Amino acid sequence: MLYILVFLVHIFLLFNRFAVFVLQILRMEWGGEYSFDSSNLDCLLNVLPGELEFQQILSDLDEKIKKNSSSIEKCLKDLQSDVNEICTDEVLQSTTDCIQWLNNCNFSSLRPSSTDHGELLEFLKTLQSLLKNEKNQEEMVLHFLLDLSSQCGVSFPCTASGTSFELTSSLHTIQEDSAVDMKSLWDDVRLHLRQFLVNRLQSQEETNTNALQQQMEFKTQCVQQLLFLYPKSEVLLKYQNMQNKLVSDLLQNCILSSCGETNFDKVVHGYQSSIPRLCTMIKEDLYILSGTIGPSSSLKFINETYLDTITEEMTVLLERLCELQFKENALHVVKANKISKKHRGTVHSVEYLHFLPQNEENI
Repeated sequence: MLYILVFLVHIFLLFNRFAVFVLQILRMEWGGEYSFDSSNLDCLLNVLPGELEFQQILSDLDEKIKKNSSSIEKCLKDLQSDVNEICTDEVLQSTTDCIQWLNNCNFSSLRPSSTDHGELLEFLKTLQSLLKNEKNQEEMVLHFLLDLSSQCGVSFPCTASGTSFELTSSLHTIQEDSAVDMKSLWDDVRLHLRQFLVNRLQSQEETNTNALQQQMEFKTQCVQQLLFLYPKSEVLLKYQNMQNKLVSDLLQNCILSSCGETNFDKVVHGYQSSIPRLCTMIKEDLYILSGTIGPSSSLKFINETYLDTITEEMTVLLERLCELQFKENALHVVKANKISKKHRGTVHSVEYLHFLPQNEENI
């Protein structure tokens, strides 16, 4: 039945293409105005494929159907072999038995198996000791935990910092102490890994255009690994604070790098020099956030992290410049008043000497 359906679909597509081809020929021959008289029908029949062409088309379709059938058969045999390896109590004799077995399986009844508390404590202690006593093991531990989660189905708690997580099984008094120990160990392990990932994010400096894509992929990987350890809201807040500080430092360094006294022209020049770097940072964050949050949340993140921070920095700096300018203007006014008073005093002294009696004793 499947083969017949595939065959009919191919035939339909073939005649659909043929009809489009015929219509194109008719439009070229008669400019869109044509009638189905005997001469036109003869012309139409002349462009139809011959018997050999139809045989070739059917042969190609038959070959494709055979390849698809062989591929499906191979997949079923591989599945049968895998099921026989996993379920040793029941051996499937054919691919039909394999399909029937899969159809009868109730996957909703499967439940994750729990790990012994003692084994889990020993595992976390080993990770903690490895991270504290061995250098440069953070990346290996991260990949190991990710493989355990993705390939083995191990679920690690992703609670916020400083909060506790509940175990699925009921705990007795002794087990409650072990639960606290496990929480403390896991918090210590992921705190160490978080510091490692944050340092990697902060160590990324400005690169050339060719390496920009690699840098964005690297940062995306770091953020995704942080999301494996902590909740999304906490990771985004931490990353936003880090980017806020980076933007503020960039703007301040651009202003401080200008030689001489800071004035309005140098502020404008400093901000202009920071625009390319800011645009690159915004592009990176849009790329990183595209696979984590939605477009509206990404735009909100960019607005709060960059536009609001730039506005605040410019406001503070301009207020400072206005204050300095006001003080400078006030100082000029004071100096001008002093000079004016001194000048008026000199004029009065000269006028007084001018009106003194001009005799030899006074001289």
